[in-house]
Amino acid sequence: MTKLKAVIIGCGIGGATTAVALKGSGMDVELYEQAPELFEVGAGVGLWANALRALETVGMLEKVLSLSAGPVGTGVRRPDGQWLLRLPRDVMESRWGGGFISVHRAELHGLLASELDPASVHLGARCTGFEQENGRVQVRFDNGNEIEADVLVGADGVRSVVRAGLSGPARLRYRGYTNWRGVTPPRSVPLVTEGMDTWGRGGHFGLQPTSGDRILWYAGRNVDEGGQDGDDIRQQLLEMFGDWHDPIPAVIEATPKESLVRNDVYDCWPSREWNRGSIVLVGDAIHPMTPDLGQGACQAIVDGTTLASCLLGGNDVPLALHAYRRSRYRNAAIAMFFSRTWGGAGQMEGRVTCAIRDSLVKAMPLSLQLRQLDLVIQKQRNWVNSATV
Repeated sequence: MTKLKAVIIGCGIGGATTAVALKGSGMDVELYEQAPELFEVGAGVGLWANALRALETVGMLEKVLSLSAGPVGTGVRRPDGQWLLRLPRDVMESRWGGGFISVHRAELHGLLASELDPASVHLGARCTGFEQENGRVQVRFDNGNEIEADVLVGADGVRSVVRAGLSGPARLRYRGYTNWRGVTPPRSVPLVTEGMDTWGRGGHFGLQPTSGDRILWYAGRNVDEGGQDGDDIRQQLLEMFGDWHDPIPAVIEATPKESLVRNDVYDCWPSREWNRGSIVLVGDAIHPMTPDLGQGACQAIVDGTTLASCLLGGNDVPLALHAYRRSRYRNAAIAMFFSRTWGGAGQMEGRVTCAIRDSLVKAMPLSLQLRQLDLVIQKQRNWVNSATV
């Protein structure tokens, strides 16, 4: 059997996970990243049980767990600290096989990249186009180089060049709010013992414990698209969230200004064209979603491991990529919809509207909350052997 060669465009978390998984399935893998060095911008990544199960299939679970403070419960609070919704760790582990962990994005990315042969990672290489013929793909780069592969994987983010060449650029929509993210220095603030997302009026604030006695946090506020931070962004954040429950004010004050990252929030309904011939998309390149449910990285990780599973043990690449799309489309679309819905709920502004929201969330039975999340986190049907063209 001929050994397949995969070229991956983009070496973020999705691209690196896909490379690790494809390498483990016996393929030759080459990654091409347009940045001059490997780095991840941002603070925290939340990983639910679906991502943890996927990481276990490629032998990475224990290593990733070591980057966290261990599995914890999570939930939603009001600015005064009252809990509206609570998902205990033991309930999540019993239902989905794992709790919720938080890791520093750069540390997760570094761990995944360390599993790859450095010679297979090509930096400063921007993909400019591709074409396929007779089951092979010819990929072009801005330095004039061309490379041929059996599979081309677009893992190049929300403004994916591969997606644009496959089905047109993503029709991104600004969701009306901006997110700030940061991480506290070790032991600067007493560590929270579970994850939490606090919903106010027109804004939310999330806290998650991670390794090294650090807190990963994120904050969202309804603002116009394309805004810029002032000279004292911490003071601005304190004006927005300084009267919210502890330890939110202390977390903002403890966070170094240089660690803060600001991003406008966009999403896009996933196209049904995940693949064509020997070309396929993973992660934000096909299903960009808001960060509110913590599923962006999770879905990219599941994409990469599912793709590798579909390609394992066969040379019929189009059939395998078709199986991958069938396996992943519904779950990713549901995750994107729930993320948008969750984010919209957290950004409500009206006093009466927010009061009704809080009452409904608090009154919702835990069993109903779990059934809704089942659609996102539950194990997915294996289509590898049942897919048809």
